[in-house]
Amino acid sequence: MWKAVVASAVLIAASGCVFAQVTQLPQERHEVATRFGSLTVDDDKTLLFNGRKVTPPVVGNNSLSMGDPIPIGATDVVLVLDNGGTACPSLYHFVTVSKTGARATKAFGTCGDVTSVKRTGSSIRLIMPGFRGPFEPEAVQLRAARQQHIFVFRSGVVTENGKTLK
Repeated sequence: MWKAVVASAVLIAASGCVFAQVTQLPQERHEVATRFGSLTVDDDKTLLFNGRKVTPPVVGNNSLSMGDPIPIGATDVVLVLDNGGTACPSLYHFVTVSKTGARATKAFGTCGDVTSVKRTGSSIRLIMPGFRGPFEPEAVQLRAARQQHIFVFRSGVVTENGKTLK
């Protein structure tokens, strides 16, 4: 009887780790190995998969940074940060890599920095504050910074606060 209880507790704890895994934010690096090949950034700040441009193209403003691959089923998903300028410092892409190639989402984000990245089952959730650039009035910047935006990536689709991004 105790063996069954202990085995159940271990199984529940282990599955909880898979379903609520906190992942790493993108780091300043120019190559990430996945189960299917390498994502790299060339001298033109273009994202490549096994030496070929990712579709749709992902081109960095100032630079591209990549997170660790997150295995989801038969794919690896990589969060890519486009380090921008003063008006919009940060935009993001999810890149899904499989044995057939790599596919990127369109750029998304508030221009603010991600404060949390969490995998839950087959989805990845990013939380970030709103953002208004330095050319906006201070009151507008503060109001935006108090907003919370939740982006969810599931099955190749990104939603913001429950609405599909176009």
